[in-house]
Amino acid sequence: MCLNTEEIIESNDEIATAVHEFKPQAWRAGLYSAIFPGLGQMYNGDFGRGSFYFVLAFILIITFYLVVPFFIFIVFWMYNIYQAYSYARNFGKDFNNNEQECED
Repeated sequence: MCLNTEEIIESNDEIATAVHEFKPQAWRAGLYSAIFPGLGQMYNGDFGRGSFYFVLAFILIITFYLVVPFFIFIVFWMYNIYQAYSYARNFGKDFNNNEQECED
């Protein structure tokens, strides 16, 4: 099976358009992180950070019988919600600024 270059270029343009059109909603990212840490980051497309937060939250939940991890988990969860919300709110601002600089 052989693809010509025009088909490859068209499929890459479709992928780039789909990625460019996705703009996460800040309230939704915050809500997903409130449900479980890491979900908001995954919704934003940051799967590495989201997976790390997810595993870290799971480990902290397992060690809840200790008092110190409980407080660490609460602080971590609050930061997680804030980070997912602020990332989604600022999503695309840097991209728009870079586009304007390129046009000048």
